[in-house]
Amino acid sequence: MSTAAAVPPRLLTRLFWPAVIVALLVAMVLNTRFLSRQEVSALNPAEFNAKDFAAAEYPKIAAAIEAKAVDLKEVAAAVAADPSAAGQKYGNVAGTDKYAIPVRFTGKVAEADAGLLTVDVAGLPKSSVVRVALGQAANGTALRDAPGTLKFKDFQNQTDYQQTANELKTKMLADVAAKVDLAAAKGGTATVVGVYVTNTGPEGSFLVTPVKVQVAG
Repeated sequence: MSTAAAVPPRLLTRLFWPAVIVALLVAMVLNTRFLSRQEVSALNPAEFNAKDFAAAEYPKIAAAIEAKAVDLKEVAAAVAADPSAAGQKYGNVAGTDKYAIPVRFTGKVAEADAGLLTVDVAGLPKSSVVRVALGQAANGTALRDAPGTLKFKDFQNQTDYQQTANELKTKMLADVAAKVDLAAAKGGTATVVGVYVTNTGPEGSFLVTPVKVQVAG
């Protein structure tokens, strides 16, 4: 009778651990899901692009502001009585104790300089000053906040939220402000739709960031 030679324990140990490692590697491969390039892209969205986002949103924002715009004389009277109540009635929150209110008005252009139209609007108190911002005085956060559709919670961080406002301002300057002939505006009749923010500037002062400006005459 022949007997198999006994395998030394040390050899068994040497054979055992490589086999275990190979088995583990095979199990890992079998349980690994390999993603396509498209699947990887879907799991890692592209970096937020404020310029593209603002370009897509601006037409909707401008349309919403125009649809919600209230005659400036009505807003001015309400703000004089109670700014907070007026803001809650006509606009949306635009910062601490501030509200972005869509307004519309028509008046004679008294002054036209590099970045502002000063407009005399009948029906407002004589001490009132109405200016239309066509330059750096324009308020991008006013455009962002007035419709009430874009909220901070909808963005990844404060930077994206603020950059969106900046790009909305840039879009307005290109699409609206750049088309106003300042040299010919003085003395004409301006019809304006835009956003006024409460508690900014002296009492009776209305700085409006426009989404629509038409000057005739």
